[in-house]
Amino acid sequence: MVKTADYLLIDGTFYADGEISRPMSEVPHPFVSETMDLLKTLPLKERAKVYFIHFNHSNPLVQGDKKALKDLRRRGFRMAKRGLRLHL
Repeated sequence: MVKTADYLLIDGTFYADGEISRPMSEVPHPFVSETMDLLKTLPLKERAKVYFIHFNHSNPLVQGDKKALKDLRRRGFRMAKRGLRLHL
């Protein structure tokens, strides 16, 4: 599916397990870390099409966590921000 799409907007509600004080199984969202692991074998060009969206306030990506942001970029993925324009 990644190879046939121009862009993929993927749920990024939570970065990893343990991000909130209640059991994560009660809030069934894929973790950004899981999605990056799942897609890690794609070529960099394909990974660059992936934009994570819909972040919970607890997500370290929206909290400005430098380690999480660096890991996201190093692995070739992107984070959507307000005002993002994707040209088709």
